[in-house]
Amino acid sequence: MVSRFSRSMRNLACAAALLGASLMPAAAQEGPKLYVFSSGALTGFPKAALQMGGVGNIDWAPVSFYVIKHPKGNVIFDTGNNDKTITDPEGWWGPLAKGFGLKMTKDDAMAVQLAKIGMKTDDIKYVVAGHMHLDHGGNVSQFPKSTLVVQNDEMKAAWWPDIGYSIYYIPGDFADTKKMDVMRLSGDIDLFGDGTFRIFRAPGHTPGTQFAVVKLPKTGSVILTSDVVYLKESLDKNLIPPIPGTWSPSASYESYARMRHVRDTENAQIFYGHDPEIFKTTKKAPEFYD
Repeated sequence: MVSRFSRSMRNLACAAALLGASLMPAAAQEGPKLYVFSSGALTGFPKAALQMGGVGNIDWAPVSFYVIKHPKGNVIFDTGNNDKTITDPEGWWGPLAKGFGLKMTKDDAMAVQLAKIGMKTDDIKYVVAGHMHLDHGGNVSQFPKSTLVVQNDEMKAAWWPDIGYSIYYIPGDFADTKKMDVMRLSGDIDLFGDGTFRIFRAPGHTPGTQFAVVKLPKTGSVILTSDVVYLKESLDKNLIPPIPGTWSPSASYESYARMRHVRDTENAQIFYGHDPEIFKTTKKAPEFYD
């Protein structure tokens, strides 16, 4: 005869098992996902603008940005070109619009891109700016409810650039940051404290450039370069851009070395901000990496 105590314990065990089973699918779906987007393109510009000694033209280069869906809050890494360049490229970028062959259509607008994965700007918790140049910090102001995560030196460089380095900063891109919640960094950070999204300070291109490393359950580590390095060839051959694309040559070489170290120790893939060949091989939203 089964005792009342034994029946109670058995019922509790069954209930716990059923509860665990019901939670397993939800937990399995909670891992981070990485989405790749485009904010238009740069076309028909000299390769020497991206790489000292570069020969010929680059016919087409992406302006990429990324979204990480995370159980602790969604992240966007870089924000592409300001949407105003869709209708008024030269009015917003000035002579750089022609110089870099800026191409952006209504389909490249931030809202259209995020809609591919069922998101709006208000769904983003953290806006991580690799740096504040016009093709990476262009749409920062579209995220007024988000926390901007940026190196303190980069905010200073954007608002008060050194002589000769203001050309790639457009004050209208980041004017609204004075109203935003800003997390000013002076180094590295593990954003969620679980190793899934780490930010590494990597000056050189600008005083406060940073790159991110996303760690995914199936894909493994993925490095998002912003403009710490433009092209795979540049990282492989240690080739940096000319001034003003490089604020500090020595710091750029050090940041290249730091990125290579992460790549090699974690067997990481690298998604470059402007490398056309690498971009062509990546899955684009609504597809994702998990």
